[in-house]
Amino acid sequence: AVDTSKITKTAVTGGYTCSYTPASALSDGAHTVVATASDYDGNAAEQKSVTFTVDTIPPTLSISAPTEEFITNKSTLTVKGTTDDETSKPVAITVNGVPIPVTNSGTFSKDVTLKEGSNTITIVAKDKAGKTTTVTRTVKLDTAPPVIKSATITPNPVDCGKTFVISVEVTD
Repeated sequence: AVDTSKITKTAVTGGYTCSYTPASALSDGAHTVVATASDYDGNAAEQKSVTFTVDTIPPTLSISAPTEEFITNKSTLTVKGTTDDETSKPVAITVNGVPIPVTNSGTFSKDVTLKEGSNTITIVAKDKAGKTTTVTRTVKLDTAPPVIKSATITPNPVDCGKTFVISVEVTD
């Protein structure tokens, strides 16, 4: 209940405008305002109510794949994760700016095409109140095979039963 002495009433053409500022911030979640009015003759108007939601917390966003600094030789990579928001569902997800579907349980999955070298993948969760959470992953597509620059045996020729060393120089 609200202390009605804290309600400010201002006359405007055709009626009044009322305002109220709570002593402390409202908690996250749903709140309902019920308006009542009566005239000086005691006639009461039908109550009207409106429900609104306070949301100060952005949605959660957890990415299960890929991991940061992931290296692959496949040009297609699946981005997977989960999202949730206690007060402002549903949560919308974009991967590199492209909207993708989110299940009722908050899971999502999207195939991304990689280019050779370093790729940045940006995943954004946005709730109904406009709050966002962003996770960025950098992954590398490496389709070039390693190159064997040299291979040597020391000593060469090798005596039977003797120790020898094989040295290989590889670049990638």
